[in-house]
Amino acid sequence: MKVEEPQPLLPARQIGIERAVTPPNSTGGSHDHRRSNSDEHEAPHELEDVAAVHGVEKDDLTPNVRNAMVDLIAEVATLRETLDQSRNRLEYLTMLADQDPVSLVLNRRAFARELSKALMIAQRRGTDSGLLFVKIENLKSVNAQYELAAGDAAIEHVAGIIQDQTPDGDVVGRIGGAVLGVILIGEQEELARVRAANLTTAVGERPLIWQGATVPLTLIAGIYDLNASEDASAAMNAADERLRAFKPDPLQS
Repeated sequence: MKVEEPQPLLPARQIGIERAVTPPNSTGGSHDHRRSNSDEHEAPHELEDVAAVHGVEKDDLTPNVRNAMVDLIAEVATLRETLDQSRNRLEYLTMLADQDPVSLVLNRRAFARELSKALMIAQRRGTDSGLLFVKIENLKSVNAQYELAAGDAAIEHVAGIIQDQTPDGDVVGRIGGAVLGVILIGEQEELARVRAANLTTAVGERPLIWQGATVPLTLIAGIYDLNASEDASAAMNAADERLRAFKPDPLQS
């Protein structure tokens, strides 16, 4: 049985890139690019151009030479199509390697890579940026009351809300478990606190609907001002510490 690769439902954001890659065409079957006799007569200039490139004079375009040129043009078209398919598949597989399968945002490895880029940008340009960690505080109780699939749905639901509330320049990723992160490009801590409060409110106002049941979800947040001199791992550890030290109202923490 052939296993079809799933199509990502949401694009995983990267710094400077917003993309949604669809699975490459897997229908198989090859196209016959060889032209019929009528096609040959419809494109004499193309044959003459190819002949000129290969040093063949117009008067030397005998039927046999013309047929050989048609085959050459068809072969080049086939190679180009194969190359395009390979590039599309490589891009698709690269995206899958970066995407968390549950939340459909960047996975931890890809998020850390994008955070490293953000730190380099901050160091080069002297801009302020922040790191926001949010945690679905009641995810364990959702799993216990319903099932693990409901917990996965809750993670995807919250990740979708975060993406809806996040500008295109910022990056969203899943750090692990119930924790998601947002790289806040060019934002100081006070603005990040407002963003955290808005996310908390948005999640509270949009509960998960699971098999007909309304499942309220609650967030806690940790905010950390990025230091351009540190690496991604140190920044993520610092944001995690802020998350653990969460206070009920992030605007007053």
